[in-house]
Amino acid sequence: MHVTVEVGSRLDPEVDWPEDAALTMVAGEPVQLMIFLRHPHELEVEAVTTAPTQFAWVDGEHAGVLLYRLGPILSWSQVAYSPHLTLRQDAPAGVDRDPVVRIVLVDRDTCTVRAMHEVRWPDDFAGVVRASVERMRDAEFSRAAYVHVLAGLHRRYPTPEDLITDRTDAYCTATPLHQPSDVTAET
Repeated sequence: MHVTVEVGSRLDPEVDWPEDAALTMVAGEPVQLMIFLRHPHELEVEAVTTAPTQFAWVDGEHAGVLLYRLGPILSWSQVAYSPHLTLRQDAPAGVDRDPVVRIVLVDRDTCTVRAMHEVRWPDDFAGVVRASVERMRDAEFSRAAYVHVLAGLHRRYPTPEDLITDRTDAYCTATPLHQPSDVTAET
């Protein structure tokens, strides 16, 4: 489903949006990180467009984990990823050679887009994520293996900070592409 999204627009409330975050990586499109918060505080809204925007990637073989930190105040958060769990069947999973990341903050209660920002991953970070996504995409999917990897990572590294310190495969600070008000997106 493609819907034009801009700050202030509403997402379809009939769609079953995830509880916390969703990550989409589709070849030919920006990587999209959608963050769903109940009544986001103004500091959370501001953090989406405030530097630094940091990312880390963990390749768990059957699952990937993208860690992200928006702005200087908020702590690290994470979202699990498998190319096999995407709702998009019309395009293969992948990370483009021009690794643009669209970050969308949505008020979970009202389905209103509160903030949006686009950044670019450095080539070396994007290369690590791209290789991981392609390998997972080309491998046979096992939901049990996916769940097992995520459970194991959570047991061994219970917080995002633990993953950052002890387990990341790549880390970066992204570069902003636009002024925050210039971004319109499709989901």
